[in-house]
Amino acid sequence: MAIIATDRDAKGLLDDAPMSSFQVWTVLMIAATVVLDGLDNQMLGLAAPSLLKEWAIGREALGGVFALGFVGMAIGTLAAGYIGDRFGRRGALLAGVALFGVATLLTGASTSLWHIAALKTLAGVGLGGVPGTASAMIAEFTPTRWRSVAVTFGVVCVSIGGILGGIAAAAVLPVLGWRWLFYLAGAATIAFTVLLHFILPESPRFLESRPERRAQYERLMRRIGHAPLRSGPGTAEAGEAAGFGALLQGKLLRDSLALSLAMFSGMFMIYLMFNWSPTLLFSSGFSLASASLGLTSFNIGGTLGAIGASLSIMRFGSRPTLILMALVGAAACLFLAFLKTGGGSNEMAVLAGLGALGLFASAAQSAMFAVGAHAFPTAVRARGLGLMGAAGRAGAIVSSVAGAGLIGGGNFLFFGVLAALMLVNALGFIAVRGHVPPLGRSSFARKEMTA
Repeated sequence: MAIIATDRDAKGLLDDAPMSSFQVWTVLMIAATVVLDGLDNQMLGLAAPSLLKEWAIGREALGGVFALGFVGMAIGTLAAGYIGDRFGRRGALLAGVALFGVATLLTGASTSLWHIAALKTLAGVGLGGVPGTASAMIAEFTPTRWRSVAVTFGVVCVSIGGILGGIAAAAVLPVLGWRWLFYLAGAATIAFTVLLHFILPESPRFLESRPERRAQYERLMRRIGHAPLRSGPGTAEAGEAAGFGALLQGKLLRDSLALSLAMFSGMFMIYLMFNWSPTLLFSSGFSLASASLGLTSFNIGGTLGAIGASLSIMRFGSRPTLILMALVGAAACLFLAFLKTGGGSNEMAVLAGLGALGLFASAAQSAMFAVGAHAFPTAVRARGLGLMGAAGRAGAIVSSVAGAGLIGGGNFLFFGVLAALMLVNALGFIAVRGHVPPLGRSSFARKEMTA
């Protein structure tokens, strides 16, 4: 059995050091990949009302396309976790961004539904691994004091990408049509990938755990502004021996299962919103622009809420913060379930309710990655976050298949199911042991875990 020492047991050189400008810019570059992930990921959902009308196809057929995309994302999430822990975070991140950028660009030229399905699956493989890999990299570039804020900021960039996508859809769809959403998003992603290839460094914590890459680690630490005084706490052998099985044994088992449960329910909610809320609003009588802005309101709430959640975690820890946010999110779902929206009525109340749902429910899912980055040790961090991500993709697959049927039941069924899922989400948060403690608490010390 491999011995896995957590970061709270053996601190890295950057954990207690001030954050340099190089670290800040690197974190922003990594976060930008998550912005593009959120932008490209939501393109099909935003284009769905126009696509359904132009090609005269049913919602159920599009649900199958969404499901295939999430199958690809589940594969990509697990693959990126393995690649990130075995070969490096940088390569896993760049490969994922490049893959979904090319697939998104090509989707704009699709002439049939099976073209879109194939490209959505391919894009999913790239999209799946980006949030988890980015979270691992951000955690390993930031000191302990700012880690929860930085990781949460990185993940909430999915919502920022969604905001940009919603704004673009409201402007582009009525004028240029749905294809240009994919052209613009894909081209921007490919251009940024080329830039990152030349300027993005490898994770210092990963390099620190690989003796054969000591020279590269020392060069990176000098760029950051710190002298590499010692080797890292991990070893190449321990990092390679600790595979996915380590997540389902010993003291990591409970957190792995609880975080996976929370991620399943949370991603069911988020991707149901991403893929089906514009179609739900359009079916209720709202215009295309209003339907797009409904998703934008949800994403704005998620962005603001995640920032608030990260600050609350610093003050109170992640346990009370995330449990409360999930419960309030369930209440927001119930409000929307009972709200009358026929004929496009109560538009402002709908936008407010969707904003509140993002502010609490969506934001809690973004902050969950900070818990995962804290709970899983360096040797299996990317894989631990990958396991969470795979559970989330499973929830997304179910939501994509169920979405068309839930829309048929109107607001009451659509948001009523989400309210129940947010209660499951809260139960997952309650079960987690490795929550982020309040800043300054001495509980950062943790004993060795065996797998």
